[in-house]
Amino acid sequence: MDIDLARDLVRTAFQISADLQKLLPVLKAKCPEDEYRDLARGIAQAIDFVGVGLTDKAIKSHPELKEEIEAAIAEKGHYR
Repeated sequence: MDIDLARDLVRTAFQISADLQKLLPVLKAKCPEDEYRDLARGIAQAIDFVGVGLTDKAIKSHPELKEEIEAAIAEKGHYR
């Protein structure tokens, strides 16, 4: 994949993970504790899968992205 596609992949993976994390407080407030724990584990697994399956592969293809991502997060608080 070219670097622009890798950037898009990382940005999308980060957005997916952020959207899933936003669900946690809502789930905690509206679900019984055992259901919440199960859903939270599922969200954690999904975020891990996105990280390993997408983000890590994009960075492996273009290692220079790691520094770019870290610099953007340090400067702006996000990578968009």
